[in-house]
Amino acid sequence: ICNQITSFIKDPIYTGFGPTLLNEILERDTGIKISKETLRQIMIKEGMHRPKKKSKKRSHPPRERRYQRGELIQIDGSYHAWLEERGPKACLLLFVDDATSAAVTARFVDRENYFAYGALCKSYFKSAGLPVSFYSDKFSVFRVNSRAGVHKQAITQFSRALNTLGVELICANSPQAKGRVERANQTFQDRLVKELRLQKINNYQDANKYLPVFLDNYNRKFAVMPRSDVNAHAPLDPEIDLDFLFSIHDSRIISKDLLIHYNNTAYQIVTNRPPRNLIGREVLTAEDENRQLSVFLNHQKLKLAVSHSQPKKQPRVVSTKSF
Repeated sequence: ICNQITSFIKDPIYTGFGPTLLNEILERDTGIKISKETLRQIMIKEGMHRPKKKSKKRSHPPRERRYQRGELIQIDGSYHAWLEERGPKACLLLFVDDATSAAVTARFVDRENYFAYGALCKSYFKSAGLPVSFYSDKFSVFRVNSRAGVHKQAITQFSRALNTLGVELICANSPQAKGRVERANQTFQDRLVKELRLQKINNYQDANKYLPVFLDNYNRKFAVMPRSDVNAHAPLDPEIDLDFLFSIHDSRIISKDLLIHYNNTAYQIVTNRPPRNLIGREVLTAEDENRQLSVFLNHQKLKLAVSHSQPKKQPRVVSTKSF
């Protein structure tokens, strides 16, 4: 049986696997059950594993868990070479429940920005309901970090959307404060990378399809029971338009020619109403992730026609990560 184990673990596909994960794969794929320490010694003998020297780490006392599922969801984005040499780096958005350490949802995206988080929130809210609060870092999606010329009470588009839904957003002062999602990211960067290799997944579309399977396996192994059986998620009101809510909201004033200007484009208000009823009125603009603009007056959508578009002489690139 020792020769069978050695032959199995020497497959090049297991390069970089540690004893713990490889022991799980060995039992899962061959039915051979040995202790992790026995496998570790075999790997050392075969030159496949080098024992790590224990280093002194600063002690960060763990924060007490919340009592209920959905009471606090830690969220984070992690850029990594998830497909190793088979594809470019990408960002994994990950939501982890504080009470259970369960990875409740995740998605690979090209960039960590407002629309990426909004899309993941929409699918999460529809399936699980609304959590009491999110716990994030101070990335510009979550907090207005530049105070120059910005009102003290300014909030981001993400905060606005959550406020409307009654979900609190808390920004941590250090990575250790949201340690559960940080530790989950470290585990994912080890285990998920290797599982994607074993599954022969070479693009992020297929990787996203595989994520629910990985999350189920991860939660069975690492999630714990909450101290309360009560689920703190609130049901999502089906009347709420999440696509509208997670658009970019702003305001404009209708000109005397019934025009509004947005992103260097003039839009004509098409209406049968007398112009005097519209001139000077403030309207709400909502731009979705496809850059489609909608305009609302007193919650009623106005009909628009593009009047003209005039690019600036020196275009200014704006990153959506700050929205």
